[in-house]
Amino acid sequence: MEKSVIYARVSSKDQESEGFSIPAQIKVLHEYASKNNCIITYEFTDIETAKKAGRTQFNKMLNAVSENKDIKHILVEKTDRLLRNISDYALLDRLIENSDIKIHLVKENVVLSKDSRSNEKFIFGIKALMAKNHIDNLSEEVKKGMLEKAAQGTYPSSAPYGYINTRENGKKTVAIDPQTAPFVKKMFELYATGSYSLLKLKKQMLAEGMVYRNGKNFYTSNVETILKNEFYTGVFVWKGKKYENASHEPIISKEIFQQVQSILINPRKSKTKKALFLYTNLISCGVCGCALTAELKKGKYIYYHCTGYKGNCKQAYIRQEAIEDDFKALLENIHVPEDIQQIVLNGVRESFKDKIEYHNNLVLQLEKQIRVLQNRIDQAYLDKLDQKITEEFWQSNTKKWINEKENLFIKLIAAQKADSHYLENATFILELSKSATQMFNKRNGEQKRRLINVLVSNCSYKDGKIDIELKPVFAKILEIKKTGNWCAQ
Repeated sequence: MEKSVIYARVSSKDQESEGFSIPAQIKVLHEYASKNNCIITYEFTDIETAKKAGRTQFNKMLNAVSENKDIKHILVEKTDRLLRNISDYALLDRLIENSDIKIHLVKENVVLSKDSRSNEKFIFGIKALMAKNHIDNLSEEVKKGMLEKAAQGTYPSSAPYGYINTRENGKKTVAIDPQTAPFVKKMFELYATGSYSLLKLKKQMLAEGMVYRNGKNFYTSNVETILKNEFYTGVFVWKGKKYENASHEPIISKEIFQQVQSILINPRKSKTKKALFLYTNLISCGVCGCALTAELKKGKYIYYHCTGYKGNCKQAYIRQEAIEDDFKALLENIHVPEDIQQIVLNGVRESFKDKIEYHNNLVLQLEKQIRVLQNRIDQAYLDKLDQKITEEFWQSNTKKWINEKENLFIKLIAAQKADSHYLENATFILELSKSATQMFNKRNGEQKRRLINVLVSNCSYKDGKIDIELKPVFAKILEIKKTGNWCAQ
């Protein structure tokens, strides 16, 4: 009998309490181990999201396997319990290739090892990629909900010092804080005289009784942040866009704000023409690690070079056409023969089954949390009417619960919308395997960036050469194409 470890995961505390379920996974894995002559040495369980790599017990499991060479097997219910991001996939792929470890995906009836068929490893990678895309889509939809709120004139985040988050006519909004707003106004008025340094202004405000953020340390940098925040004039900036239709009242006039800005040292920051400069923020310098920036020469030639933020970098400039040629050559190699595209289709199909379960569980969690909060709100109101709780307690807690419920609704709507994006990404990957180069040539700048982000995990420039590192699943395509053996044992 060979030693093994088991790993089980649920993505939230709610899933754990609702039985989605660590105990159920553990039971299945123990039964499997018994039938397959495996001795369970360790059990590892994570009750947290796998959106980010670096789960506590996941890392402990990898360390245990690395340190104990007599452990030969990792038992897990199925792929989406083991990983939901590309970083974890890369770790496991290296583990499989460089050791005698076998990963058993029990419910999928798959055992992955370095001797596994290439198509099994490839499908494993497809599932990781699709799961990562699904999580990214959920995040994007939440952000869209916040953008819609901003478009309606309501700042969709925590109010800055001088304001409070509140509710008006049933809607979440931002209002002037009568306790702190006078201090903000006084800061601008004093600094506008030109007689105060930031440090002197901080000391003056503290002497006048200003308390910053419930007594948190008040640094000179906080003073500068307040003085540079245009929010106090009745506008706000969200995700790089200024909203002049803000619903909150100004504390200061635009005139005094501009007067303060003219006194402050405020370095001009160059802004990248993202639509024109396709590869900015996608490529790093291979010498110092800074990002490559771009500039237009003679009105038509685009050159990229290191920003030199860490010092004078001597890397030569490179034309955008040269970068594009490198990407096109790479895409030619990713093309999958027609008779192999069924393997990609199978991977997407299996990933879609996992997505359905993940999505349905997520919706159930969110709906349950919303019901719990609504019950609390209703019960608190009854308790207030019966004078079981004070008006202050009712207002304070009800406001908090309503805010939580509103945020959960945004997440629930995001979960519903993410479905359509998932299907788009699945179609995108299938198209990519058929005609990557043609896709690249036909797309506009923003679409090309999206394609590159799907394909590439890291890209650097050094000595006139672009070094492109593919995400593991696409690196696997290249590896398999080199051997020409898609179904090798």
